[in-house]
Amino acid sequence: MYTGTYKLGINLMGGSGLSVDGHVAMLKRIGWDGFFTGWERDLLPEYRAAADKYGMIWQSVHAPFHQVRYMWNEGELGEQVTAELIECVKDCAAHSVPVMVIHPFIGFEEHDPTEVGLANFGRIIEAADSLGVRLGFENVEGEEYLQAIFEKYAGHPSLGFCLDTGHELCYNRGKDMLAQYGRALCHTHFNDNIGVTGEDIFWTDDLHLVMGDGIADWKGIMSRIRATDYDGPLMCELTFGNKPGKNTHDDYAAMGHERFYVFALERMREICRS
Repeated sequence: MYTGTYKLGINLMGGSGLSVDGHVAMLKRIGWDGFFTGWERDLLPEYRAAADKYGMIWQSVHAPFHQVRYMWNEGELGEQVTAELIECVKDCAAHSVPVMVIHPFIGFEEHDPTEVGLANFGRIIEAADSLGVRLGFENVEGEEYLQAIFEKYAGHPSLGFCLDTGHELCYNRGKDMLAQYGRALCHTHFNDNIGVTGEDIFWTDDLHLVMGDGIADWKGIMSRIRATDYDGPLMCELTFGNKPGKNTHDDYAAMGHERFYVFALERMREICRS
């Protein structure tokens, strides 16, 4: 059980109009301890330089995920996606980023992990093992794929878990994912939503609201996280944009980046006191 104080971080949100240096400087001034980014290869040196300049934690790179379903099938596309993710691992190592967040699957119709897919993910895990990068496998749709990877590659030093609190509410229907994967927790995506709103789980319920603007039990979440050995930063993953047919983010967009970052940090500090 961890009883210390967590550092706090947030994803760098697009559209600020700022340079990388200016964006990271703004987060530092507001009071954030760190950030994470996507895999924007041309900007990686700038992210590293800004993190070092302002004493900020660059905790992770979020790997591409829109085509990961093809890794579970035979064929050239699955090979290409696997190779791309190995390149992302290499970039994390080259820029001293400790965690690469990775989706085990994307989609709602398929539920059948394959040996081909496990072999493809095994190649990524082996690369991460050799380079000292932790893989934060995220709880997304298709829990079967996450479970299969953890069963196959248990004991590998790079095998880690990224808890997305919003996904837990909608994609996992409120299931306690830390009960199964908390021992491997290496990263977080804190965000809120209102659970599953229709008969079926769908991506439009994945709202990425600011913590406290949905139905998540933040006291319970913090209790569950503290019960693990995780002592790294608590990162939140938030957005400005509405999902189709919803207007949940209008107030966020109206704030602009700086006011929104201040607002989100206040909420993070509040839930850490719960």
